[in-house]
Amino acid sequence: MPDKAIGLINSAVTGEHRARDEQLIAQLIRSRGYESAGLLTVDENTYMPTTLIVHTASQVGATAIVAPGLDHFGAATRAVALACMLVTPTRTISRRGADA
Repeated sequence: MPDKAIGLINSAVTGEHRARDEQLIAQLIRSRGYESAGLLTVDENTYMPTTLIVHTASQVGATAIVAPGLDHFGAATRAVALACMLVTPTRTISRRGADA
């Protein structure tokens, strides 16, 4: 059974390119051999986005979070990498948790 990944879109970053970004996430998930476990959308009004991202990944058993770019993680990049691998078209950040 393949590892699971969730997609992440930050609406404040994606703007009018949402459809393109969703397609990019789906392609990355497929090309990396992950099973898609859904798409999470955050924006500047999301309460505690770092907690929401990590909690959502944990709830669905995702080992990776796939986004169109690191800017979609905002200030959460380092914190989220403690829980999951981060995957973008140009960069992959391995999980940096205590037991990783």
